[in-house]
Amino acid sequence: MAEQQEKIRVTCPGCFKRFEVSAKFAGKEGPCPNCKKPIRIPALDEQVVIREQEAFGGVKGAAGKLVFKPVAREDAKFSPVVLAVVFAATLSSFLVAYFVGTSVESQSTLTWILALGSYLVALPICWSGYWFLRDDEFEPYQGQELWARVAICAAAYALIWGIYAFLVGYWELSNDLGENLPYFVITAAVFVVMGSFAAAGSFDIQPLSGFLHFSFYILITLLLRMTMGLSAYYVNWWG
Repeated sequence: MAEQQEKIRVTCPGCFKRFEVSAKFAGKEGPCPNCKKPIRIPALDEQVVIREQEAFGGVKGAAGKLVFKPVAREDAKFSPVVLAVVFAATLSSFLVAYFVGTSVESQSTLTWILALGSYLVALPICWSGYWFLRDDEFEPYQGQELWARVAICAAAYALIWGIYAFLVGYWELSNDLGENLPYFVITAAVFVVMGSFAAAGSFDIQPLSGFLHFSFYILITLLLRMTMGLSAYYVNWWG
């Protein structure tokens, strides 16, 4: 069995890649294998060290300079817990939507249920979507900070969806979709962009990931509306 040796954790100040090198390189300097900028290895008294196998440490290249091997990282995106939450929340939402659609007849009551439901549905979607789309180069948000960001993102999603539904209902676009299709498309595009940046700002993810995050929310809400027997894109706010 290979002898265990101390390791030093190093983060490149240029590209922020993280590595672990053998403690024998403490206090020395070498190029980052990713961006080639010089990295100074902290001395042992400057860094908390961990123990790993010697084969995982830094080695010298042909030019005699230190070459560091990156830390093998686990894929944190796949999680049975996240998948279970997504499945349970989705199933529960569709069951509730079917019950509401078949039992609630009052338009005002239905409007309040839709407003509250758009926020409650957004909570598990925002939470689970973050774990699938987050940037692996950064430490994940956890605990109270994560839930605060989830709550903010969910509120933004519900507000965006509510304003969109209000405008579509006000313009009565469903009465003549062909004539008003350009207005419908432009309005939808603007609110999709707003939702994408709401996700990107809430979770520090790329705009494209934010788009996928918000699109998943829109897909689920549209399916829920269809389960309730409502129009997929139109809300009659006026009775």
